[in-house]
Amino acid sequence: MTPQRYRIAVLLDTSRAYDRDVLKGITHFNKLYDKFTFFFYSPTYIQPADSDKLWTRLQHWHPDGIIARETAGMDQLQSFQVPLIISPHTQTYPDCINLWADNKAIGELAARYFVEKGYKHLGFIGFKEFQWSIERQLAFIQSLQACSLFAETFLFDSQQMSWEDLPSNLGQWAQQLPKPCAVFSATDELNIHLLEAARKVNLSIPDELVLLGVDDDQLLCEMMQPTLSSIDQNAFQAGYQVAEGMLHWLDTNHPPEADFIIPPKTVVVRQSTSSLAIDDPQIRLALSFIGEHAPFKNIRVEDVIAVTHHSRRILEKKFKSQLNTSILDQIRLVRINRIKYLLSESTLTIQQIAYEMDFENPDNITRYFRQATGYSPLEYRKKYQSGNSAPLH
Repeated sequence: MTPQRYRIAVLLDTSRAYDRDVLKGITHFNKLYDKFTFFFYSPTYIQPADSDKLWTRLQHWHPDGIIARETAGMDQLQSFQVPLIISPHTQTYPDCINLWADNKAIGELAARYFVEKGYKHLGFIGFKEFQWSIERQLAFIQSLQACSLFAETFLFDSQQMSWEDLPSNLGQWAQQLPKPCAVFSATDELNIHLLEAARKVNLSIPDELVLLGVDDDQLLCEMMQPTLSSIDQNAFQAGYQVAEGMLHWLDTNHPPEADFIIPPKTVVVRQSTSSLAIDDPQIRLALSFIGEHAPFKNIRVEDVIAVTHHSRRILEKKFKSQLNTSILDQIRLVRINRIKYLLSESTLTIQQIAYEMDFENPDNITRYFRQATGYSPLEYRKKYQSGNSAPLH
């Protein structure tokens, strides 16, 4: 007997990395459970989009559910009266189920990343009219304020400026920033313009400006020189959860109880954030030693002190005053981040990770990781590994 498959219209903007990764998550879910057949936009390289004919074709297809980007035809989408999950561009729709980033967590992650690297001068670039950008900006600034720090802000206003004029405006803004300055941009596209602007006004990246964006559009981030660091929004997992929620909605006729709010995955570090805002050469030496050795060796505080000209008391005092952390906590931070990376991006077993990182046995790494994150290594892998998703309930 042929299994029942629901007809799902997927109307996403595949020109953007985020939407493509959401689509990958939806596709992965369907490979596992084979519950859907799909309807997609027609390719625009063949003919320009004709929205009237698109809606007519969609009506004739009789979808059981729709997963869509915010579009000019929202009223028409809602008129189908089938389960509808919207991924908005501007703001959430109170009468719909939304797929929305945890923008508060994104802004906090960016602030924490810069503070841990020691930056005192910071900036934010975003959009004036988009709710998601405003949420990231607010969380970033509030997190900095909690550390007695301040961020200079540049907001793109489409009513006052064209997108093509943005580089020249950013160049003027960037020249006035105190240096070195760490800049968090609401999207990778903004950092591409900032990179162009920095070149024109002879600002060095990452020595004078450090750039961090959002979306981890690998094609864009890797083709730039220097390559651009970015926050991975965990869009693959978002797509998987949306597909799972859509199936449950169709099977039970009960919509999800709340919007899909997806926390970010991690900071993907590339060349644009490869410097540290530390003036003290002894601290730079200690941090460099920790960054080079802690991911692979179970180094001790004494090992770090040995590469500097300071006593433990003086070095600990400098770590506290300039980095707001201890030497041991910095070692732990680097090691925990390495474990997170290997759990989410590799297929190494816990035993193999323990061996690679110089732990005596897997029990030690499990206790170490749980104390820092609240998760066991297996729980973290289940939640965050690409291609690895929770079973249906």
